[in-house]
Amino acid sequence: MVEVGCGQGLRLSRMFSEFGWQVAGVDPSAEAIAEVVAAGMSAQVATADLLPFADSSVDLLIYGFCLYLCDRSDLFKIAAEAHRVLKPEAWLAILDFWSPHQEVNAYHHRPGVFSFKDNLPAMFSWHPSYVVTDHRLRHHATRAYTDEPQEWIAATLLRRCDQALSTGHV
Repeated sequence: MVEVGCGQGLRLSRMFSEFGWQVAGVDPSAEAIAEVVAAGMSAQVATADLLPFADSSVDLLIYGFCLYLCDRSDLFKIAAEAHRVLKPEAWLAILDFWSPHQEVNAYHHRPGVFSFKDNLPAMFSWHPSYVVTDHRLRHHATRAYTDEPQEWIAATLLRRCDQALSTGHV
């Protein structure tokens, strides 16, 4: 399992301790990666558009609240990188802010940086191998369902179905 945007490795640690999975993290912050490595997990400084993994080597790829900060012109490259590293029957999870239409906001943690809310799972809709198997909208702060679109975050699970497509059984 690989998490892009792993931060200090909280999700990685949980996946390892609860399921015993082999985990690895990627984050652009050297400080965050140092914490993950100090906790005994594998992690590298890298970004979503250039993943440091071999072709077809990942069973589960998680984007953990990182795509909302990526430059929109990089989304196709990011999707292509995910496809490159995922195994033919792998899973892809996107945990991030969500909106049916793109919204651009000033990122309040760093002046001059923008954040984006949009339909991130749609960046995989160009490829026939990906099927959305679950999509849940929740409130950003409470994690309960909400009708407040400005508060929506989404957990979306996609399946890469190369084998199913080649046999006609999707």
